[in-house]
Amino acid sequence: MIEKYQRLFQLDVYHSYFQKSICRCLEFNADSATEQLMKRFRLLIRRQINGIGLYVNASQPLKELLAYIEQATGQDAFCFEMRTNNPDFNFFTELPSNWVGQLLYDSSNTTVDDQNVQLNQQLSGNPGTNCLGKATLRFADILKFNKDEGSVSFDIKLMARATQWQYFIINRNTLQLYNLAISGKETINFEGPENVVMETGQNALLFSSGSKLIPLSEVPVYKFDLINRPASTDNRPVQPQIIIKGLPTPIPEWIGKVTGNAAEQLSSPMYVYL
Repeated sequence: MIEKYQRLFQLDVYHSYFQKSICRCLEFNADSATEQLMKRFRLLIRRQINGIGLYVNASQPLKELLAYIEQATGQDAFCFEMRTNNPDFNFFTELPSNWVGQLLYDSSNTTVDDQNVQLNQQLSGNPGTNCLGKATLRFADILKFNKDEGSVSFDIKLMARATQWQYFIINRNTLQLYNLAISGKETINFEGPENVVMETGQNALLFSSGSKLIPLSEVPVYKFDLINRPASTDNRPVQPQIIIKGLPTPIPEWIGKVTGNAAEQLSSPMYVYL
């Protein structure tokens, strides 16, 4: 039973795309060398929703155990291969747009706070054939950060991709729209509308968040309405009309590039038909 085991370390993953940053889309599996260690020294992985814990059925101090494993095998680290069960991972994660490679994490490269040890991300230019990346946890670092027996916890923190949100408004019903605008509780001002012709040949009004990049999220955080402000009569203000309450939010795999911008910028196009 798990309570008989002593924990060597905990590894948790957090991603700002998900609600409460709990990352449910990554799994960690021991590479071949670590798998051999696990069989030989009766190590056990305990899987959780956003990470793993590694346990050993031994009563000796961790320092002695890890020293013995290194002496007996010549290995000085546990290595885990990262895989994702979400095909959109590269779309909603903040990564270089033209990058193809692996995410590498090593306990020798960390940022430490009062609670946990964050593994810093490195981008490898060599794409993995079977995995998204690797996490290497070295024996020396497990002991270094282990304040109490089995208390060391390593974190991986990933950020949601931020894009320029673009709303293309297509008026198929020739509604009389005088002064369209996008409104929301958030302090984000949308530029536009601008008359554009889409690739399909349709005319549209384009609103964009401009230089303000908005993070993608699994559960909508930013909510906007399309409103119409009719011209005032007799110098009296007219209450704006809500044309669409709750505009769509971006779909991660629909990513475009902002044209005419010196700095490369990604966009999230959304199409609204009236």
